[in-house]
Amino acid sequence: MYKQTNLPDIFQYNDINPALHSPNAEYDVFFAQTKESLVDVDLYRSFVENAIARFRHSRTYKHYKAHLMQMGLNRCQIHGNISCDEENEMATIEMHHNILTIFDVALIITEHLLNKYGCVTTFDICEVLALEHINHRVCTVMLSKTAHQLVHNNPDFIIPPSMCFGDWVKFLELYRDGITIDLGFKIVYYLDKCIKNENKVSDNTKKQIELRDWIIEWANYNNNLTIVSSNVTDL
Repeated sequence: MYKQTNLPDIFQYNDINPALHSPNAEYDVFFAQTKESLVDVDLYRSFVENAIARFRHSRTYKHYKAHLMQMGLNRCQIHGNISCDEENEMATIEMHHNILTIFDVALIITEHLLNKYGCVTTFDICEVLALEHINHRVCTVMLSKTAHQLVHNNPDFIIPPSMCFGDWVKFLELYRDGITIDLGFKIVYYLDKCIKNENKVSDNTKKQIELRDWIIEWANYNNNLTIVSSNVTDL
């Protein structure tokens, strides 16, 4: 249903995802992005990166690291003798998103919202990113600056979940509809490396194996759902 706006030759329609239409424009301008509007990979990446940039400049993100350090997470998890507090600042301690990068986390959120509601905005992604960090459901680990550089420069360097902070498994459960096949493979690769490094079958290993199978199941489910959706669109 079209609604006349105060601007000449500009109409607004679709109450679910408001859009602006003009006979003088080649494309309609939608308030929220959809799977159709994000079909271009480069555009999709730019959209997610823009949301991350906005979140990084938010008060929540800027204060989150300080909040973790006040909780006692003020020591490098690789070099335990390096710490940083109000009385003694031995080195810079940085917050690292482990297992899933912040881009991976934002992508899962985006995919989940698209699959559940059909559209998503930058504001939605920023709000959910803030919510999940506040509720400590994003996997983070504190590292000294040198250790942080080492982790980023060596993809085979694995930091096990036992050294991390945040209920990242709960995050995956809540946003399972956003686990893509590629992210599923990435998580499974990480878990396989952790299981191999333990060299023994413990209760923790059993949980990781169960989680591994669950991730594969949901990633395949979402992948098949995407294929079916694409086929329906092409009809």
